Amino acid sequence: MHRVLLVDDEVYARKGLRKLIRWEACGFEVAGEANDGDEACTRIEELQPDVVITDIRMPETDGLELIRRTVERDEQVLTMRKQPYFIIVSGYNDFAYAQQAVRYGVQDYILKPIDEIELEGTLRKLAEELNRHKHAEQTRREQEYVRLIDQFIYGESELGTLEQWTELTGTCAGDALAYLLFENNTPHFRVSDNAQEEEPGARNGENFGRIVQSVLGMMYANRSYLHVKEHGERIGVLLTAEHLHPYSMNLHEVARQMQSCFAEMGHDSVSIYIGKVCYEPLLIGHAYQTALKAISYKFISEKSGIVLYDDMQHEPVQWVHTDHEKEQELLTLMEEQRVEALENAVGEWFNGMRTANYAPVAVTSAIHQLISAVLSILKSAEANVKEIPSFKLILAWQADRGTLAEAKRLLTVFMLDSARKLAEQRQYNHRGAMTKIKHYIEANYSSNISLRSIASEFYMNPVYLGQRFRKVYGVYFNDFLLQLRMEEAKKLLRQTDMRVYEIAERVGFGSSDYFATQFEKKESCSPTEYRNRILDEG
Repeated sequence: MHRVLLVDDEVYARKGLRKLIRWEACGFEVAGEANDGDEACTRIEELQPDVVITDIRMPETDGLELIRRTVERDEQVLTMRKQPYFIIVSGYNDFAYAQQAVRYGVQDYILKPIDEIELEGTLRKLAEELNRHKHAEQTRREQEYVRLIDQFIYGESELGTLEQWTELTGTCAGDALAYLLFENNTPHFRVSDNAQEEEPGARNGENFGRIVQSVLGMMYANRSYLHVKEHGERIGVLLTAEHLHPYSMNLHEVARQMQSCFAEMGHDSVSIYIGKVCYEPLLIGHAYQTALKAISYKFISEKSGIVLYDDMQHEPVQWVHTDHEKEQELLTLMEEQRVEALENAVGEWFNGMRTANYAPVAVTSAIHQLISAVLSILKSAEANVKEIPSFKLILAWQADRGTLAEAKRLLTVFMLDSARKLAEQRQYNHRGAMTKIKHYIEANYSSNISLRSIASEFYMNPVYLGQRFRKVYGVYFNDFLLQLRMEEAKKLLRQTDMRVYEIAERVGFGSSDYFATQFEKKESCSPTEYRNRILDEG
């Protein structure tokens, strides 16, 4: 609502005007009254009204003198507020008064008795103009505020910056200033077994900056200068003594209240980092830098989600991942398909990083090193990593916008997915290897080959090869080789006049007697009898 001051030496005229006009419907509220021009000057200073409705003829100081003083004062005195609009109400239809009023920029000149429709029309037009002016002024002041904040943060403040800041914000020397960074750690995806589902927050594409602005609005209704600033995916805001006093300057209490507001809006995984409190605008840059440093202690304070640099600055932080032995254990368990042990080991790995106070950058590095090692194993097995459901999720995870609990959940699923994929690929590879071995036997059966020689050729254990061959083809290796040789021998007996010992040598038998013995077992007749029978039938 815009504010109105009523000025008239007749109290009944003022009271009547209060009742006559539908002030709220016109966008106004009556902020106060004055009995004459002198009192009105004082009230204008106190109330800073947007509009003054004044009578012309009053004792001591009349309406025109009041307007003149106000206009000249605002021309001479630097003020943060614009001078009010004036509407003159008079029973004197005097053109000279109207001319003088126009020279002073009076908005309207209304004769008594007042026509409420006319005055309400004037007020509505004034409300629209005031809205435009106030919006433009608010935008200008916000832009100025952001410009000054940037200069302080990035060390670009000039000689006049401090004066501009004091004039704009009304802060005093020695007032507390605290810079806060907000980080949204709400998971964008929910991972379960081999499935992935998009979370509602991610699907709606909510703007985190607007959410922060809403929370600030809930906590600091009608308080000025709480403009959020984007720092990558984080949102920053500067709190002044005005914002801290309602909470007895207790930053923990301020942050807890903020988290309660976030939770009310359905965002219960927001971290708040608070830099070192400063008492000089020129140190706002230091307050911001220490808020950034507070992020290093994120996982130490993950349970509360609140990190004050002043509380944590002396805590040791691990910046480099060094537990390569544990990483190798995880890889071994994955390759060996020891699922339960793998899940436990991932949990222990994360507990170790939390206990050692790993900084977010170190956690991200450790996870990505492990992922890289897993992918290397899968690649060597010729597995298609893009077919792993959780691959993209864990690859995109970053510690600076997630929690250790979320990372543990994602990595566990990824490791189990990778273990399954590796097992599937090994099965596929073994089936492919068996096919190659079968083709090799079919091409070389006439040579002096054996299970041991083939196993050596394909870099396999002969016992394992024999077991795999029987499992894949349902026949022992020696029986398969003998069957190939016998079929070829029968073919040569039918189609050629080669001697039996020549055929035996051709199909891979080192002894014709051994060939004859095996042939007779298989066909219940000797090689010669088999040939003669074929000839007789022909």
